[in-house]
Amino acid sequence: MGRSYTGQGVKNFYKELIQEAKKVYFFKGPTSYRLTEVLKEIGYAAIRRGKDTEWFYDPLHEDVLEAVYIIDSKTLYLQADTIDPTYYGAGHIWVPFYETYDDRKLHDLAPLIRDKQIANEVWLTKGLQTLSRAKVIHDEWEQLILPAIDWDGINALLETVKKKCLGNVQLQKKSDVTHRLMGSLTPVGAQDTLKSISKNLKSRLYIKGLPGSGKSSFMKKFGEAAKLQGLDIRFIWCGLDANSVDGIIIPELQLCMVDATSPHVYDPEREGDEIVDFMSHINQELLEDKKIAEVRQRYSNEMELAQDYISTYASDSRTIRMLYDSTIDEEKWTTFQNEMISTIE
Repeated sequence: MGRSYTGQGVKNFYKELIQEAKKVYFFKGPTSYRLTEVLKEIGYAAIRRGKDTEWFYDPLHEDVLEAVYIIDSKTLYLQADTIDPTYYGAGHIWVPFYETYDDRKLHDLAPLIRDKQIANEVWLTKGLQTLSRAKVIHDEWEQLILPAIDWDGINALLETVKKKCLGNVQLQKKSDVTHRLMGSLTPVGAQDTLKSISKNLKSRLYIKGLPGSGKSSFMKKFGEAAKLQGLDIRFIWCGLDANSVDGIIIPELQLCMVDATSPHVYDPEREGDEIVDFMSHINQELLEDKKIAEVRQRYSNEMELAQDYISTYASDSRTIRMLYDSTIDEEKWTTFQNEMISTIE
């Protein structure tokens, strides 16, 4: 997943992906389901040629592709609704597809589409405002946990994990650091991409702790240690908190470490899965259970409300996409699709 909706607005890592890529095709045109077909055909054609690809979906529309990244050639095909090319003539290619639409049909539907878009922005705004309130409550929750944490114990645990997992590996190269998103709040609840990002890894470390117990900082420090040893790192960021790491992957060790507590609860299910236990470094007697329960309930209520707003926004967005797609000139669209598939290297 390349972007998410957070309390701070839309968060994405496409800018980082663009920096990774040697060539980027920026698609520009009306919001569309049909562009997903083009991106899928590009992805399938690349796979048939034996190339590794990454697929990035819209967090509010699980059936809508926003981007395809061909890893081998470092080529990114991106639906550029909020990001514009910066290096014209140096790997950034602008691909407008406005001409594939029937002007007469588009003109006839334009007033209806405009009214729906204006009304729909209200639902998104309410959803983002509610997520902001939820983030404030979550921070309050974290503050209730802090007094009970044994930081010396957490730091000692980090040293143990580093020694076990990183050992004395020292690669004579510069570490390649990349970024992705773990997931986002969708119309059907919080979703994540752990299964897809970890399916080919031998070791998965699951951190079990509480809000505010330093899970994100733990993974950042682990990543920095791996970086100093020349290992490539992929940070997996939280879709609902712009500053929080939900996971980290060390490809050369075939290892990942993830936050395995609510709302994304994971437990060992195969060989190579282990728990990194923070709970033994949290003094349960210092926790104010009644206050924590009250804050947790308020947080849950706000998240449910945010999900309702975002679900309404997503439903109306689907209608807008379908209206735009109904104005496509099929002959021109086929030509456009074939031209894009021919660009695969």
